[in-house]
Amino acid sequence: MALAIDPHSISAERSVHLASRVGRLLFLSGADTQHVLTGVSGVAQGLGQEVHVLVTPEAILATVGTTDRFVTKLGPEFSVRSVNMERLAAVETLIDDIKGGLKDADIIEQRLDAIELSPQGYSALSAIIGVGFTSASLAKLFGAKWSVVAAACVAGILSGALRKIFAQFSDNPFVSVFIVAGISGLTAILVLKLVPHASPVLALTAAGMILVPGVPLINGIREISSGNAANGVTRLTTGAASILTIAFALYAVGSLSGAMLPIDQGPGSLSPLPDLLFAGLAAAGFAITFNVSPRAVGFCIAAGMASHALRTSLEQAGMTLPMASFVGAFAAGAIARLAARVYRAPAVTFAFPGVVALIPGSYGFRAGIGGLAIMTQGSAASPLLVSTTIALAITTMVTTTAIGIGIALSLAGSGENTHSTH
Repeated sequence: MALAIDPHSISAERSVHLASRVGRLLFLSGADTQHVLTGVSGVAQGLGQEVHVLVTPEAILATVGTTDRFVTKLGPEFSVRSVNMERLAAVETLIDDIKGGLKDADIIEQRLDAIELSPQGYSALSAIIGVGFTSASLAKLFGAKWSVVAAACVAGILSGALRKIFAQFSDNPFVSVFIVAGISGLTAILVLKLVPHASPVLALTAAGMILVPGVPLINGIREISSGNAANGVTRLTTGAASILTIAFALYAVGSLSGAMLPIDQGPGSLSPLPDLLFAGLAAAGFAITFNVSPRAVGFCIAAGMASHALRTSLEQAGMTLPMASFVGAFAAGAIARLAARVYRAPAVTFAFPGVVALIPGSYGFRAGIGGLAIMTQGSAASPLLVSTTIALAITTMVTTTAIGIGIALSLAGSGENTHSTH
């Protein structure tokens, strides 16, 4: 059904520029493809224009107008992407205002400039310390001793600082991830050399886990399920490559130091009550990393506590990891849906920090290390090594898929891509 064109609306040229710019900010801030499509369409229609949008992994192509007169714009290539939930919420507020009647192009442009140039809500030091606490919390969730938790915290703080540095000087994410994983993992090992009989395995695992691109992996599953397969496959491929890069870095560090991650031995777990506490701390750390507004962090913590503690309880009751993760992710999504109504912010703002700790990064690392071991041993590789590696890879893929589907189902029909109730 054709949209009636408002004779007082701004030009098609300006409309397509503003709509494309909104879409680019959404994509770079962590939105999935359907979220971007909804946002771009909302802006164009709010400005009185018809729009057709194509979102690719590289840029946005938008056409505004009618068959009689239309303008097509290919937006600039996507730059470095980082999850920024406060910026995502600010863009959503602007979209709501445009849909509610804001049609002054200059004001819209000024607000977009302000959003794009706005600093992080947390200081660099706060963000770095947040990464350290997240790493320590993950180590404790794996059942680590306090000495190992302390080493994981030190490694996490160093990891956060190095990521800040590489974000300014390196445009190759895989090189950055490899170096950061290697240095932070080696740091954890060196710290634990001071503690007699302390195993660095869980500290290494935690140091790698905080580098896992959880949001792109979850978005990839959501995109495939919503019909945007090309972008979803790209995200999943990039995420898988990142996990393999982390695994290779940890493999290299382990080979040099003699502290190899055991392929056939996974991390442990806590009883439900301690799990609840440290899952909340991990979610708070991820919320800071994702620049969630301080007033909304409480719901992120609630989502993280519910999702991880529920999964742990279900696993200890005999449920498989993928099914328990699905239930945990669904619970986090339900809390995020409620929080979105309270704060009038996108539901993913609360869902992502609450489920990233569910991503089975340790399984992916061990699958990657198992693959490297098979490569090294060749035909001498034991059937047990081969079968264990395959099982780890399948578990990683199925569990990640279960988390993405759990979120998608819990948010279905919630209007998650816009936070307005207009």
